[in-house]
Amino acid sequence: MTRSVLFMALPALLFASDPGGLRPRSSPGDYPASETGKVVAIGAAVLTPDQAKAAFSTDLREYVVVEVGLFPEAGQVVDVSAMDFALRVGARGELVRAANPRAIAASNQRKANPPPSRASDITVYPTATVGYESGDVYDPATGRRRGGGWYGGTGVAVATGDPGYPQPPRPAGTDRDREVMNQELADKTLPETTTNQPISGYLYFRIAPKMRTSALELQYLGKDDRVRVLLPALKK
Repeated sequence: MTRSVLFMALPALLFASDPGGLRPRSSPGDYPASETGKVVAIGAAVLTPDQAKAAFSTDLREYVVVEVGLFPEAGQVVDVSAMDFALRVGARGELVRAANPRAIAASNQRKANPPPSRASDITVYPTATVGYESGDVYDPATGRRRGGGWYGGTGVAVATGDPGYPQPPRPAGTDRDREVMNQELADKTLPETTTNQPISGYLYFRIAPKMRTSALELQYLGKDDRVRVLLPALKK
């Protein structure tokens, strides 16, 4: 008898644990946009560029960030994956899948480390000259002769191609930076889990800036349900 009680309690204990992501709002209706399906209700909010910049230290200028709340209907257990979500964009209805945090971090690291300079690239660097002159020397600047001795001067030189010395890493360009960016995004991403409780988190969709003023539609394409949430277009 005791074993049966413990076995029945395990699912409730599993679903009550903190899955990560964000704290869900009280209900789907507390989000700016929401829709209810057969198994789940979805609430969503699109972050403005300024809101995304305030919420993340990671550069997300190439992405539309959507806060998603998923609310299973009473008695339903849902398998949740970021791959279940897509964003339909523009008049032609292109579907964009949610981007993986690790892929975003790796892309930012690559952008921070451009390829080595080409032979046609120009590098300007400072120069210094030191020498010694013996005897009297004609000075063209004054038209007079002056005594010899040590002399010096400074200037600049122009060269092409690789400067020949290592460059310091740029911000977001190291492996450590990549891991920090990945962790920040992963901690706030909509959790991938099995649950009968509300969960929430961000999803990141890579969309060209010129397409962001088009109508956006968040689609949930789960195993047991299909939900479409019409989102307001982002203002310029």
